[in-house]
Amino acid sequence: MLALILRISAFSQTTDSVTMLPGTVMDVYYNLTTGHTDTARNNNWHIAFSVRKAQPPLKTMQAATILVNDGRSVELYNSNTPIANWNSFDTAGWAGWAHTYNSDSTWDIGAFNQDRSLSNPFDYGWGQYNMATKDVTGSNIWLLAITTSPNPSAPKTLKKLAIHKIAYDTMWVFTLSNLDGTDSTTMTIKKANYANKLFAYVNVLSKTVIDREPPVNTWDLVFTRYKSLVTMFGQTIMYPVMGVLQNPTATVAKYEMPDAHTFTPDTNLTFKSKIAQIGWDWKVITVTPGAWPVRDSLAYVIKKGTNQYYKIYFTEYYADQTKQFIKFNKSFYSILTGSNEIAKLEQNVNVFPNPATDKVTVQTIFTNTVSTINVQLMDMTGRSIESKMFKQVNGSFSAEFDTKQLQSGIYFLRIDADGKSAAKKLVIN
Repeated sequence: MLALILRISAFSQTTDSVTMLPGTVMDVYYNLTTGHTDTARNNNWHIAFSVRKAQPPLKTMQAATILVNDGRSVELYNSNTPIANWNSFDTAGWAGWAHTYNSDSTWDIGAFNQDRSLSNPFDYGWGQYNMATKDVTGSNIWLLAITTSPNPSAPKTLKKLAIHKIAYDTMWVFTLSNLDGTDSTTMTIKKANYANKLFAYVNVLSKTVIDREPPVNTWDLVFTRYKSLVTMFGQTIMYPVMGVLQNPTATVAKYEMPDAHTFTPDTNLTFKSKIAQIGWDWKVITVTPGAWPVRDSLAYVIKKGTNQYYKIYFTEYYADQTKQFIKFNKSFYSILTGSNEIAKLEQNVNVFPNPATDKVTVQTIFTNTVSTINVQLMDMTGRSIESKMFKQVNGSFSAEFDTKQLQSGIYFLRIDADGKSAAKKLVIN
């Protein structure tokens, strides 16, 4: 959790939307900067193995995470039966075994990791790290209950699974079979084959590995189906929801107030890394097909990189047998430091012409002495296109930027003077 007192200024506001297939069978990966989307079916996999490398001592869980597709009614049970008893595996009373789910707080804790010992840093739930072999070695047999129907009470196909090891943080080795041992297959997943991804996905029924994710550095949010605690009809249960999960590199501040949609975030921002910080409850669950109510008291600020902030709020959600449609408003912000000093600096900065075509001039006038002024021309992603440093002469200065080569769109000029910063929106025609 990160709390900051920030003064931020908006540079653009746009409306965007994503469309999903009915029943949320399609994940939509969304890039906040470009608005680009990638899609991937989410009903063709059952378990997923992390392909990120360990970064000891703090980031080792990310290398040993195993998810279950619980949003599509795949259920996981820990039998507590050693892998050595594979041939005599007894499933009597399996419905009463421990049933675990993926975390909706982090990508680093899947359903297979929930039973780990929190006091043992070498325990990953499904297996233990061996300091001699450098492998993470599995211990128990797992039971997977799979249904292709969205109805949780539909008949299930049962499979047993033994996760043998992660070999030296390079390769997963596991065995799948029917309960009686028939149709047994030992599979491997090489992490190097999935560079810049979070997970490799496995279809247990077809025994295939699926490369379905876009590269992790190309998306910020994923619109998907997952299980979360939901309170309905007086009871709290794990329930499949359509919601928004964030990239592990992003953090989100949540606003809940009557004027959340129009509020400019210039007070205490508390950013959290919880992947379901946006989540599902910006809408009200409704069983009737059509438009669902959207809460107008919620908005979110997403921190991307070091100087990119996006405020989003949802304005429409529609679901029926033909599609799911989500509409939202997005604003881009840039961080500025200070408060009254910035306001004074902003008042003394003129940008003309604006909109511009061939060139733009930045001019400042001060009554006090400012030693040096730096001006950056930046694009919507916060990338610096050109930077100029000027000495102030007689309380004023002007800078000129050539804009002929720039594409039409929204840019901004950041002015830094003696530890204070201001920014001005610039439109290029």
